[in-house]
Amino acid sequence: MRIITARILLAIIFAGALSLPNATAQAGGDDTIYAWYRADRGLQLDGPTIVGWKNDNADRRHITSSVGNPRAVRVETPRGVTTVARFDGKSKMWAIATPAAWGRLGGNRTIIAYVRLADTGSGFLFDGSTQNGLARAQIRGGSWQAGAQPRPISNANKADRPTLDATAGIWQAHAFVFHRDATRALTVRHMIIDANGLRSATAKAFAGPPQGGLCIGATGGHGVMHGLKGDVAEMLVISRAVGEQEFAKIAGVLRDRWGEPIDAKEQIAEVIQPDPPGMFRSVVRKQRDDGVHTYRIPGLATTPKGTLVAVFDARNARSADLPGDIDVGMMRSTDNGATWGPMTRIIDFPVDAPGKNGNGVGDPAVLVDEKTGAIFVIAMWSPGTRSWVGNVVSPDKTVQLVLTKSTDDGLTWSAPIDITPQVKNPVWANCFAGPGKGIQLRDGTLVFPAQCWDENNRICSFFIWSSHGGVTWKPSSIAVSPDFAWTGESQVAQLDDGSLLLSLRPQTRVKGQRIWARYEWSGDLANGKWGEPWLDLPDPRCQASLISHPSGALLFSNPAMPNQRRNMTVRASTDGGRTWNAGRRIDPRPSAYSCMTVLKDGSIGILYETGDTYLYSTLTFARFPLEWIMTAPPETPPKNAK
Repeated sequence: MRIITARILLAIIFAGALSLPNATAQAGGDDTIYAWYRADRGLQLDGPTIVGWKNDNADRRHITSSVGNPRAVRVETPRGVTTVARFDGKSKMWAIATPAAWGRLGGNRTIIAYVRLADTGSGFLFDGSTQNGLARAQIRGGSWQAGAQPRPISNANKADRPTLDATAGIWQAHAFVFHRDATRALTVRHMIIDANGLRSATAKAFAGPPQGGLCIGATGGHGVMHGLKGDVAEMLVISRAVGEQEFAKIAGVLRDRWGEPIDAKEQIAEVIQPDPPGMFRSVVRKQRDDGVHTYRIPGLATTPKGTLVAVFDARNARSADLPGDIDVGMMRSTDNGATWGPMTRIIDFPVDAPGKNGNGVGDPAVLVDEKTGAIFVIAMWSPGTRSWVGNVVSPDKTVQLVLTKSTDDGLTWSAPIDITPQVKNPVWANCFAGPGKGIQLRDGTLVFPAQCWDENNRICSFFIWSSHGGVTWKPSSIAVSPDFAWTGESQVAQLDDGSLLLSLRPQTRVKGQRIWARYEWSGDLANGKWGEPWLDLPDPRCQASLISHPSGALLFSNPAMPNQRRNMTVRASTDGGRTWNAGRRIDPRPSAYSCMTVLKDGSIGILYETGDTYLYSTLTFARFPLEWIMTAPPETPPKNAK
C-alpha cells in the first residue's frame, strides 16, 4: 500500500476541498488511509440489499459479507441524490481478518464515521473480528461506549467504558482514536462534531488487541448482537492517531459532502422474481420449536409411497457445531410438504452420560432404497470433545459414523449401529457423512457421500457404498487430491453413462467457486477412477444439493454468490453438468445448506436454511415445478466441464 504525507493524503481524500497546513505536523510525518468506505460509490447491491461495500482505496480490504438485510437508501444531499447504508438493528456487514484480505492494525489507528442514529437504545457502530479480540464502539442506554479486549473474549455482548451521550436523528461525525502510550497501554478517545461543536472523552486502561477485520452494524463473532439502528454514509480507517484540529477539518469535509441527508422520494426497487404457478413455501422448523435452540443441516428424501422424510440437526442448547447436545431430528409429510408431522429424534445418545460433553450426533444424510422401501440415515457421533474440525485426535478416539434404518416408511427407526470400522481407513483422523442425502444407483447399489480428515489432517471427500442392501459398506478412493484443494460436504448424482458426479465444497485454496469431480467405472464400483476436478458456478464455501431428475436433467441448489451465503438458487443441466442455466432464485434472503428431492408427481422439493435477519433461524420447505427451472435463461458465459 502507498505511503504518503498527511497533506497529500488528505488532498487525495477530499479532492482539494480544504487546505490543511497543520496536517503534516499533527500526523508526525507519513500517513496512511488503511480503508475508506463511501456509500455514494462503493455499495454493491442486490435490489436495495447491500451485499458488499468496496474499499475506495482499490485494494482488497473490501467488506464482502452481510447478515440480515442492510439497505441502500437513496438520499438527497447538497451534491445531489445518492445513497447511504441503513442498518435496522438486525443486520451487519463485515470484512474477515485474514492477511490476504482486511489484515490487522496493531498500533495506533483512528476510525472516523459520518452517521445518524435512529435511536439511542443499543447497537454497535463497528468492531474488529473476535478472532483477534474486541476493538469497538457501541451505543447502550443512551451513551456511547468504546472498548478493546484481547482474546479470550469474555464480554462480547456486554458494556464497554462510557464516553459521550448519544443523540438520535441528527448527522454527526465521530472519531474513535485508539492510542498506545509509552507503557503500551491502550486508550480510546472518542470525539463528536455536529452543529453543537466538538466534544471529546477518553476511555482509559484497556488492553490492546489489534484491529483485525471490520464489522459494521453489530459486534463481530457468530450471530448478530445488539445491532445498530441508523444510517452510515462514510467510514475511514487511518493507521495513526488523529488529533482534534485535524478531525475538525475532516468533519468539515464530510458535512460539506453529505450535509444532512434526507430520504429521497424514489427508492431502490426490490428485485423480485415472481413465483411460478404451483410454488408453495412453508417453515418446517424455526428456532425454539420444541425447546430446541437451533435447527440446521437439512436432508430430504421421497419414499416409494410418496412420503417426504426430512432429517436435520436438533441443536438443543446452542447454535454451534459438534461437540455438544445435538440430536438427529426427523419429520414426515404425506401431502407433498403441505403439512408435517411432529418431530421425532431418531438418533439421540444420552446427554447426561459422564464425560461425553453433550454426546451429540449430527450432520445427517438420508437415503431411500427404492427396491425395498428401506430408509437409511447416517450421521456423525461425537462422544466427548471430538468434532469434525478441531480436537482431531488419534484414529482410535475419533468421531464415529453411525447408521439407523426404517422399514415402515419412517414411522419407526432401528437403534443406531456404528459402521466406522467398515469405511474408515485406520490412518485417517476421522470419517463422517456428506451431509444431505445419498442415492441409489440403477443397479441397486446404495451410495452416501462422505468426507474425512486424512492421515495428514487434510479434509478430503469420497463416497461409501453398499451392494448388499445397507448391510455392509465400503469406501471409495479420495475424489480430489488435497494438493488441489481440501474438500468436504459433497453430494453425488449418477449420470446417463453410469458415472458418478460429485459436487464438492472447497475448504482451502479455491474461493468463490464450486469444485466438481467425475468417477468413471464399469462392472465393479471398486475399480473406478476419478477424473481431473474442475471449477464451476459461484459458491461461498457452503454445502449444496445435487440431484438427478427422472427426465435426465441434473438440478443443483446453493446460495449462489461467491462470497456470502444468500440468494438460494436452483439451476439445471441437460448435459451431465458440463453447462448450467442461470437458474431461478428460490429465496433472496440469507441462506445456506439445502437438500432437494423429486416428489411423486415429478415436481421438486427443497428444504433449506434461511432467515429474514439471521441465517439459521428457519428450515424452510419450498415446492415448485421442474419446468420453471428448465426454462431459466442460459448461464452467461457458459461454463464447460472437463
